[in-house]
Amino acid sequence: MLNCLFHPKAEKELGRLPSKIREQIKAKIEQLTQLAHPLQHPKVRKLRGESDKFRMKSGDYRIKFVLINTETVKITHIQHRQVGY
Repeated sequence: MLNCLFHPKAEKELGRLPSKIREQIKAKIEQLTQLAHPLQHPKVRKLRGESDKFRMKSGDYRIKFVLINTETVKITHIQHRQVGY
């Protein structure tokens, strides 16, 4: 299982979202924490040119995170897909 940390900026971005979308994103993050490695989730992709940075789809939003070690991910951004690429 993965531990999940939030960057303060990601917490702020999550807090600005409507409650329905916020709950949807929290559910995706909960699914991610149940896995041994982020790439086991079907909606997770590695960011190009980066060895430890990933993104995950959640509707029209992208959750960007960094793999700190084998057991911990740090969510760095939660952005709308138009901004999140």
